Amino acid sequence: MADARVRFPLRIKLAVFAALLLVVHIVGVGWAAIELTRSTVETSYRELQIAVLEVVAEAIEHELSRAQDGLDAIGRTLTDASLGDDARISMASVLVESNEVLDNAIIYDGQGAIITPIVEGRLEDFAPPQTLEAALRDAAVADGVATGPASVTADGPRVPVVVPLRADDEVTGYAASLVSTAEIQRRVESQSDAHFTDLPDTLFVVDERQRYLAHPDRERADTLSSAADEGALRGIEVGERRRSAQSGEYTTSDGTAWVGTVVGLRSRGWALVAQVPRDVAYAPVVEVRRIVISAVIGALLIAVVASIILSRQVTSPIEQLSSFADSLAHRRFSETVEIKTSDELAVLGRAMSQAANDLQASETRIREEEAIRADLGRYLPSDLVEKVVNREQDMGLGGQRREITVLFADVVAFTPLTQELAPEVTVQILNELFTILTEIVFRHDGTVDKFIGDCVMAMWGAPRDEPDHAAKALEAAEEIVSWLEIGNANWKKKYGVTIQIAVGINTGEAVVGNIGSKTRMEYTAIGDAVNVAARLEAIARPQQILITQQTMEAAGDGFSITEIGEKTIAGREAPTKLYELNL
Repeated sequence: MADARVRFPLRIKLAVFAALLLVVHIVGVGWAAIELTRSTVETSYRELQIAVLEVVAEAIEHELSRAQDGLDAIGRTLTDASLGDDARISMASVLVESNEVLDNAIIYDGQGAIITPIVEGRLEDFAPPQTLEAALRDAAVADGVATGPASVTADGPRVPVVVPLRADDEVTGYAASLVSTAEIQRRVESQSDAHFTDLPDTLFVVDERQRYLAHPDRERADTLSSAADEGALRGIEVGERRRSAQSGEYTTSDGTAWVGTVVGLRSRGWALVAQVPRDVAYAPVVEVRRIVISAVIGALLIAVVASIILSRQVTSPIEQLSSFADSLAHRRFSETVEIKTSDELAVLGRAMSQAANDLQASETRIREEEAIRADLGRYLPSDLVEKVVNREQDMGLGGQRREITVLFADVVAFTPLTQELAPEVTVQILNELFTILTEIVFRHDGTVDKFIGDCVMAMWGAPRDEPDHAAKALEAAEEIVSWLEIGNANWKKKYGVTIQIAVGINTGEAVVGNIGSKTRMEYTAIGDAVNVAARLEAIARPQQILITQQTMEAAGDGFSITEIGEKTIAGREAPTKLYELNL
């Protein structure tokens, strides 16, 4: 009799068949999860290194910038012809004492010979260089500031920072300071403790000679030890000024694999390095791999029993959702997904489809708002544009009384100029002029009210409050007149003409708001303050900035102003005291 036993039961075949099918699928998912985790961990860790280095880089830039600002202030004091020698030195000493970065300032003559050191009292053994190297002097003159190689001192490494002293555009000497790297060292230590705890050699700064300027091991920084053997610096041109980050993996001579990132400084040829052993940086990947493998084995045991019934019901909608998620990732929001399993996956599919509709509507709305902003920006101040788009602006006619500063800038002798040039050239010149004037007004937080022929009207203090609106208006006027020299050089070369501008500025109360009709209105200012500013512009000489006493008093100190005297202005019975803003 033939053997009636079933050697291969159907349930075993189904289980084996399901297992074989699921092995590929589950292993594939597991491998994808591991790869995704690995890629995510690698990217995240390198982004962490870049972020930490950017924090340290900003701190270094800020620290040296403050040193430069302090030296610039000392330089302006020492070249102030209105002060006596003793007063200059006294004020320079005060500036050193009040500066948190500077604890010394060394004054050199034009040939680099020391004149006098200004040193805080706590620096008992401070020994300044007696001469300033020619390379540092040349770099300071060329770039406005120069940073020299660090040197070891009794209280730690110091970096020379040099700025030129100028009088009547001539370099008469140099102000230098040996800036301590203690704050940079502190910043490196704190960032290392915060992000790379118990990991030595993970974060440091090197100078253009590949020496440690800051390191968690403070002795290396204090002695300016060489960092030339650091693997992260291989192939890196230390000394170049850049801020781009460069990441990679490398192996040191002892066989240790590292993950490192190098970031340079924009203003100096230093480099910042963050490096972590690869097995530490990617430890989560190993743990995820272990978890995934364990999960795959467990899932296989369960899947043998349940896969025949559930595989098709589960994998099909998941694939649909995955494909739809990819469509969303590629911003194909017009597509939808329909899951007919009547379970949570169907609910998720409907939610994702609704999310796609919402995203499509949101993108349409964003594009519409951007178009509205772009169009309104041609007619209204930017502050008003945002309020109009956000429905925060009262669009009714009328206004409110407030104190503002009004500026009128007009091209002098414009009519003869239009007779000399073709209309197209005249329009081109006006467009270029108004473009620059608008940028200058915006840069000083002003609002361009309108263009009247060859004249521009701007105001400060509306639509947003500006406590120092008068000072900002004067600063803008100074820049406008100063910039005109550059513009004239260009127009002289291109069109054979030059332009001169007369400027009038007044401060006072005016009604600011929507003026016009219900069908056509503009945001502007009306009042005597505006009229006076226009009258001043009309009587101002070419390249002259006329201001009133109200503007002078509101602007405060910090400007060179000459009193002109009283003049009768059209529309006013009483004479008005006028002043000229000197450049």
